[in-house]
Formats: sequence, structure tokens, C-alpha cells
Amino acid sequence: MRQRIARTFFGILLTCWPLLSQAQSQRPAVTPTVFDNPALVQRYQATITPEDLAAHLFIVASDYFEGRETTTRGQKLAAYYLASQYRKLGLEPAGTLKPDHPYAPEAYFQPFTVYGQRLQEAHLIAVQGADTLAALAFGPEQADPNGYLWLGVRPESAGELVFGGYGIADPELGYDDYAALAADSIDLTGRWLLILADEPLANDSTSLLTPDGRPSRRTAQPFLKLRRALEAGVAGVLLVGDRSPRADEPLAERAARAALRARTSVGRLSLTPPQQGGFQLPPIWVVSSQVADALLAPSGHTIAELQQQIDESRRPVVFAVPEVTVHGRLVQETYQAQTENVLAYIEGADSLLKNEVVVLSAHYDHVGVDPTAEGDGIYNGADDDGTGTVALLEIAEAFMQAARDGYPPRRSILFLHVSGEEKGLLGSAYYTDHEPVFPLEQTVTNLNIDMIGRHDPTREGDPNYVYIIGSNLISQELHEINLRVNEITGTRLVLDERFNSKDDPNRFYARSDHWNFGKHGIPFIFFFTGTHEDYHGVDDEPHKIDYDRMARIVRLIFGTAWQVANQDNRPAVTGTGFN
Repeated sequence: MRQRIARTFFGILLTCWPLLSQAQSQRPAVTPTVFDNPALVQRYQATITPEDLAAHLFIVASDYFEGRETTTRGQKLAAYYLASQYRKLGLEPAGTLKPDHPYAPEAYFQPFTVYGQRLQEAHLIAVQGADTLAALAFGPEQADPNGYLWLGVRPESAGELVFGGYGIADPELGYDDYAALAADSIDLTGRWLLILADEPLANDSTSLLTPDGRPSRRTAQPFLKLRRALEAGVAGVLLVGDRSPRADEPLAERAARAALRARTSVGRLSLTPPQQGGFQLPPIWVVSSQVADALLAPSGHTIAELQQQIDESRRPVVFAVPEVTVHGRLVQETYQAQTENVLAYIEGADSLLKNEVVVLSAHYDHVGVDPTAEGDGIYNGADDDGTGTVALLEIAEAFMQAARDGYPPRRSILFLHVSGEEKGLLGSAYYTDHEPVFPLEQTVTNLNIDMIGRHDPTREGDPNYVYIIGSNLISQELHEINLRVNEITGTRLVLDERFNSKDDPNRFYARSDHWNFGKHGIPFIFFFTGTHEDYHGVDDEPHKIDYDRMARIVRLIFGTAWQVANQDNRPAVTGTGFN
């Protein structure tokens, strides 16, 4: 009897075994983390190659995409290219647009409206009492050989005039015009600031301030000077544009080119109509020595004499110009236009964790075409941010290959390509502040990639670094994950925290799309390799990219995303970030 029962049970077991085995094979396995199985992750890291990155980037940053300026044909062509690649890879569309055909690329699009401003006319008048010292008019249809509006949207700006030397505040150089202004009790709030371009120079390539004689960042990146002036609350800035040894083109020709740009430019864009308030950039004019001398006449100085005095002494000369008031007036045209983010995602395989999402982001827009620039005038934006754009495609492909092999991510992963970054982080702000497709409270991490293909000139010959920004300011755990992934997967990059501070004068922590996630308390890492001589220039082209180093950085980001997507708990929030 006992033997018969045993035989019967064994027979039932043999009959059911194929069904049990099938059920076991269909049950999703838990994908291991990087820390549990680094060799497995390395297998998929290896699919991210320099050749594949280049194959995408030579298209995305080609002349055919016309610099990908937000709202233009080139930007929209890039959006279609990205959507087509995600469809081919098999990622699900996460866009908010509902096209007529289920396979249409628009399914990946998140459209949004932007409000534009274009300059119609700008006027500058400087007076002493009832006497007009100088008057300039500028616009798309008019150019004055003595000056042009460079930047600015504030309709009316009036204030007294201050001469501020070179407008430099740099303790490393041992030179500080702003400290000299403060010592003389000169407040810049609501005043116009007249400054010289660049820095004290012996010639077009030799600084009188730096220890090695190379021009400082204040020359290479003039926005650093302008930022300091804006922080002081100026009503406007007058930049003397023809006194620097680096000024190799007559001001009249530059003014004519600026007028042509005003006719063809997309202009300033925002997510809200301009009349709704907010910060309005004061006018920043480039003026001739002739205009500067007219404004300085009541002080008894000329711009040439002041420049010589500063250059010879290496010490600031600053003063308020007596009884001189500057008035600026701008007339802008407003309009509406459409642009779109591109969203693709991989749904998580874990029934409990798939509602949480890891966001990988990069902006795919750039600054378009300038008909007045050298060569073809196309700002290809290979590094900025073609590199981040194509990095996301390669990371997506690696994750999809792993999923086909039976290792899908436990959490969902969103690949978010944003537009409008160059116009003020518009696409990421729209996603986080207006239409988060995945709830922000379920967004566990943002890994943002912006410019990872070139070399910072201060690190020439060093192929082994990447700057990481923000990693430990919201989540120390995320910071440590990134460090450990770098070590155990063998990417072995130098993870440089040079810019990982809200005290960094470059403010890179606020200058890319991670900012709009970080302000909501979402842990993020910004991956970046620094600016360079072609930053926002027509020579930022794909043949200048270091694809080998770029591939290593992308493998690191993939590994960090893998770890966050597959570990049991989301990275703990332990800090307040940059808020």
C-alpha cells in the first residue's frame, strides 16, 4: 500500500514537472545590482562603444540639423531622429501627444508652448543736464557704427553712470574692481556700469594679470564679468568694444552683423508670456571709444588714458561720473511657438518598484545658425549637448539588450531629451513644474549629461576625468554609489568635484537640466567635462570629440543607473542640495 501511494505521487510529480518548470521559467528573476554581479554589468557596459557614439553624433551634430535651435526645423528634425531610434530599439513612448497612428514618432513627444521676444528697436541716450552727450539707435533694420545692443530685454533702464575699470572681481588674479568700488562707497544698484572689455593685456594673447601670461577666464568667458555686474544690480552695462588687443574687427562691422542677427534670430524664449513679470535682463551695449570718451568728458578722463593707467599699475581705477545719466529703451515683439521634449521609457519588471523611475536626461537643442559668423555659421553643438543626447541612446540600447537577455531593470527608466535648455532650461522646467509624466515623488534619481566629449583646457592631456556635480548634496548614498560603480566596473575615471559647490563662480550647478530636478529635492548627478575654446562656437564639431574617453564616461553613467534601478531602496535623501 505504501509503495503504491509512493509510485502514484511520483507519477503525479513527473506529470506536473514540465508545468512547474515552465512556471518557474516565466517568473521574472530579480536583476542583480552592480555590487552583486559587476561582471554582468560589464558585459552590457561593453556594448557602449566609441564607434556607436560617433555614428549617432555625426548625424545629430551635422549641418543638416542646422544647430538645433529651439522651435526651428533643425531642432524638430533632431526630435524625429531620436524618436525613430527609440522605436527601433524597442523602448515605449512616454510622450503626451497622441498621434493618429500608433507607430508615429510623435508618440514620443511632449509638446509645449514657448513665448518669444524679438528686438524691434533699441535706443541709448546719455545726458548731462540738458546736454546730450551721446545717442545710439539699433535694431534689425538699423545699425550705428558706434555701438549695438548685445543682450537685454528690460524695456526702460535709467541711472547714473559709473566707470568700473575692467569689471573684474577675481581674488586669484589679485585684482578686484568691485572691491575698489566698495572702498569708495560707490553703490552700483540702479546705475549704468561702463567697463573695458577683456582684461589688462600686453597683446592679443598675453595677460598682464595671470602668473603664466595666458588670458584668464574673464577674457575667454565674458559672461563671468557680466554675471558679476548683474549680481550688483546694475541698470545696464556699457562695454567698450574697440580697446582690447583682441578686437580684430572694426566695431562698425560688428554692429552691422549684430543687426543682421537681430533680423534672423529666434530671440529670447520663455515658458510664460513676457508681460507676466519675472527677472528682465538689463541692456548690455557694446560701444566705441568715441562714445566712452563722450560719456567720460565731465570727469576729465578719456578711455585710453584710464586703460593705460590700469594696465601699467595693475590696480583698479573706478569712479562715479559726475552728473551723467544714461537712459535705455528697448521695444520687443512677442510671439508664440511650439517645441517638444522627447520621452522614451523602459517599464520596470518589479511589481513593487516599477512605479518608481530613474530619469536620464540631456538637452538636444543648441543655438542654431548665425549668418554673420565665420564659415557656414552653423553652431553644430557636438559637445553641447550632442554628446549627452547620443549617450542616452547608447545607454538605452544597453538596457534593452540586458532586458532581452533576461535582466530587465526593476525600476522604470525614463530617457528624457529636453528642448530649450539653451533658452533657460525650459524643457526640463516644463517637465518638472508643469507636466511630470512620472510623478516627482516617484522619481528617485536624475542623471544629467551635458558636454562630456571635450577637454577642459586646464586639464590638457588628461583623458581620465569627469566632473561630477550635485552627487552628494542631496544624497550621500547616490554619491557613494557612483564612486563604487566607477571602481568595481573598471571605468576608473577621476571623479572630479571641482565645480561641486554652490560657491563655484561658474555656477554650473544651476546651468543644466539637473537643476529643475534638484530644486524638487530629487537626488541628481550632473556629468560634465568642462567648457573649451569652441563652447557656443561654430567649431564645436563632431570630429573634435574624444570618443574613447566619452565611451568610458557613458559606461559609468550606465552602471550607476543600473545600480539605482535595481537596488531594493531608492537613494536616501540626506541633504538640501543647492536650494
